[in-house]
Amino acid sequence: MTERIEPSPENPWYWSDGDGPTLLLGGTDKDNLFQWTGDRLHEHLDDLVDAGGNFVRNTMSDRKGADVSPFERSDGGTYDLERWNDEYWDRLDAFLDATAERDVVVELTLWDQHDLAGDRWESHAWNPVNNDTLPEGSLPPTGGDHWQDRIAFFRTVEEGNDPVLAHQERFVDRILDHTLDHGHVLYNVTNEGWAGIEWELHWAEHVLERADERGVDVEVTNMNMSPEDSVRKVVEHPEAFSYVEVSQHNQHFAGADGQNHWDDLQTWRAEVEDALGPRPFNNVKIYGGFDGGKEAAGDADQAVRWFWRNVLGGCAACRFHRRVAEGDEGWGIGGSERALAQIRSVRAVEAVADLPALVPREDLLGDVAPDEAYCAADPGEAYVVYFPDGGEATLELEAGPYRLRTLDAESAAWTDEATVDATGSRSLDPPSRPNQLVVVTRES
Repeated sequence: MTERIEPSPENPWYWSDGDGPTLLLGGTDKDNLFQWTGDRLHEHLDDLVDAGGNFVRNTMSDRKGADVSPFERSDGGTYDLERWNDEYWDRLDAFLDATAERDVVVELTLWDQHDLAGDRWESHAWNPVNNDTLPEGSLPPTGGDHWQDRIAFFRTVEEGNDPVLAHQERFVDRILDHTLDHGHVLYNVTNEGWAGIEWELHWAEHVLERADERGVDVEVTNMNMSPEDSVRKVVEHPEAFSYVEVSQHNQHFAGADGQNHWDDLQTWRAEVEDALGPRPFNNVKIYGGFDGGKEAAGDADQAVRWFWRNVLGGCAACRFHRRVAEGDEGWGIGGSERALAQIRSVRAVEAVADLPALVPREDLLGDVAPDEAYCAADPGEAYVVYFPDGGEATLELEAGPYRLRTLDAESAAWTDEATVDATGSRSLDPPSRPNQLVVVTRES
């Protein structure tokens, strides 16, 4: 990438790398993608880019299968937090180079509490019983099988646990040594954070301070389990968090479905705009898995609908959550062909309409039931209407000649085209099948 990623000066709802507002789209099968190497990584990225994708997630995790730890082991088999495992950092460098070469933006997550969940903690390098570095009792075990039961690791800031905090900071500093020179990296402090604002602000400020020392500007956010909390913290701490991460809105446990999903997003956008002005909204995780998915995640059909509501609802970045995670399937559709078809469909729409120039305009639709249709428009120039499951609607058009096209998002193919001379409302009647888009653009 030629420029550092930043909110677009022309339209700060979206990102820009120097070439104007751009919509970031992704779908990958692994969250800590840097742990993949060689052809496996390159082919996965190439499939994404070939479909029009330009956005991936990367957690700094080492928790499953062939993942490697950032720390070296001593001869006795325990970890030494003072010695780095070069393979971990070489993998990170290779991943950063591969994404930069392909103009793919990375949202990098520093801390993922699930890395220490359940039996992962029992064998993890951060557990004092597995390393020769942390003092005995510096992270007392509290039992249980969820990361919240290991919360002491994520309370080092407020509890003044300097022995552990020093090594946490050393780890983050090493990440920043590798990433700050790469302009295609966005930073996210935590995944599904529950540890509290002190922890979150500490790491946001730490990243910003190190970036300032390096003479670069970076963008930082924080993702809470509750999307409302993520929005609120950006509003309350704009000096630390420069964009909004609302991924948890795209699932059943903490999110919403149907019309409520769209309406909540518009409420949060208005709240941020009133308080701070426009800022990018990212969705680095859109849940919903195949074969019915997990109960909390939803299914693949819902994943596609969440995706399109986000795209037309004004979000800057949308990525389908992981598809395969070694026994943890069901959370997303990742880099599947169905996910890539949706990305191709967005790029097909962008070939005829400037999506970042459009704004959500449900008020232009008539004769619709809740969740029947969604609209984004630049009135008089372009209108895009999404039908999740067939249906009909009327669209209020400014007078003039237009080209009307229909796109099947499941096949990424245009299915109908006509020239119309509008004098007011226009009836839209797309094919009666899921995920249809009607695109209306002014004829010159």
